[in-house]
Amino acid sequence: MENKPLVKAFILDDDPNAMQLLQQQLKDYSLDVVGTATDTDEEAMAAIVEQNPDLLFLDVELPSGSGLDFCTQIRPLVKPEMKVVFYTGYDKYMLEALRRQAFDYILKPASRQELAKIMTRYYENKLSNIQPVVSMSSKAMPPSVMIVNAVNEHMVLRFHDIAFFRYEGDRRLWQLVTTDGTCHQLRHRTTADTILTYSGDFVQIHKSYIVNIHHIQKVIDNRCLLRPPLDHITELHISKNYRSQFLATFYSM
Repeated sequence: MENKPLVKAFILDDDPNAMQLLQQQLKDYSLDVVGTATDTDEEAMAAIVEQNPDLLFLDVELPSGSGLDFCTQIRPLVKPEMKVVFYTGYDKYMLEALRRQAFDYILKPASRQELAKIMTRYYENKLSNIQPVVSMSSKAMPPSVMIVNAVNEHMVLRFHDIAFFRYEGDRRLWQLVTTDGTCHQLRHRTTADTILTYSGDFVQIHKSYIVNIHHIQKVIDNRCLLRPPLDHITELHISKNYRSQFLATFYSM
């Protein structure tokens, strides 16, 4: 399994103190700041095109021109899914920023609470639009999914490394259990329906359990037994509400 930064960001701001603060705050969000610039010149544009970031934090008032105009100019040169967050000391530009299809707008200095809202919204947007890449011909690129855990860490996990999901009623959240026995608490907003959209390999067997069908070794009565090294787990009971659909999926493998 591999935990890695999921997002590349670029900051364009002529205020070095504000830029340094933002860079420091962004370290909490599984994110790499791949470049910075201080003006809307050709060098900055070339750097952004080369780095191809997922997020662009863009000041509005810059020495050689407006960040609003720069946003319009660079749009055709970058991937369409790049999100622009206008980062400025003035709220008077908010309406115009929205007209330029800004993803969000934040005032300097950015508070941790406001930045957290933006990044949570960004990752939720990314999660809702992510499509797992399945390559039947290449074992070098196994299908994977982005998981957001209870402390807002973002991880890329391969489907094959996920054994099952368990709902913890006392804490009212789902847990993910990997094939090496590691347990990750998922964010409270995660639902069974969300998990089931990750992959057709994940099948619900009980209101509290969703299992990776490929890790089931056998079914005995109303229990799923997993392949080693998780063959000692006996808690995976199949309820009547899910039995028919589960068996249909299991025997169609």
